[in-house]
Amino acid sequence: MGIRKRFNKVFGLGDKIEEERRRYVNRVNQSIFSVIDRKKADYFEYGTLFNHICFEIGVDADTFPWENVGDYLYESYLPPKINVLTRNGFAESNLVLCFLYQHFEDEARRWLAQKIQDILLQATCDIGVRWKDGFFYPSGAKELDSGLIEEPLDWLDGYPSEKKDFLKALKSFGEGSWGDVIKNCYSGVEGISRKILSNSRTLDNNKEELLRTIGLSDGWNAILNNFINYAHDYRHASEQRYRSSKEETEAYLYMSGLIIRLVIERKPT
Repeated sequence: MGIRKRFNKVFGLGDKIEEERRRYVNRVNQSIFSVIDRKKADYFEYGTLFNHICFEIGVDADTFPWENVGDYLYESYLPPKINVLTRNGFAESNLVLCFLYQHFEDEARRWLAQKIQDILLQATCDIGVRWKDGFFYPSGAKELDSGLIEEPLDWLDGYPSEKKDFLKALKSFGEGSWGDVIKNCYSGVEGISRKILSNSRTLDNNKEELLRTIGLSDGWNAILNNFINYAHDYRHASEQRYRSSKEETEAYLYMSGLIIRLVIERKPT
């Protein structure tokens, strides 16, 4: 626990999310971006890296002048700092961090992930995001996030394609693409059912056999049946007819985590 976080807890103080996000960005600049910018420029091949970041986020790298750090005899140039791209913005900084994680490998990737986790632990309040498997996702109720978002990702380690579907659903939720959340959750459960039943049928066509195979009670049969029917109808109906709200989509996302856990734990051994 950081000093500010501990101090606030002892004295019953609270910080606004905007204030804590500014502190978060300052810590990212100091502990991550400045290290990549300068201290490990050779290790991270920063000149090339800066161009890659610009390409990924869609800005023209040539509009940012390089800094001359040489003298009148020997010219030497350093690329611009990363925060000229982020402009110290919260969302922009997180976008660049996600790219860096995908770009780095092995030791550098582990270093970055640990730094991000350490910085998030310093926050005195929920700043609206959490870090999991190399990406940021919106944070909700902490207890639900742990049990129904983070743990399903661990249970899905044996189902790599379905784990990708669930990660896509999480990413879509963060982007506000409610329909894609429901579709990707459905695809993830569909893939798990195919593996359990050793066939390639759709989840709707596998529904009855899946329910028999995992042997749920009548009440849970009804819940799982409605879960499948809801997404099936959503995927095949017009957008005007089925338009899920943020709250309903979030509930479906959490329910998907619960269904994933239930189906995997109940599968025949």
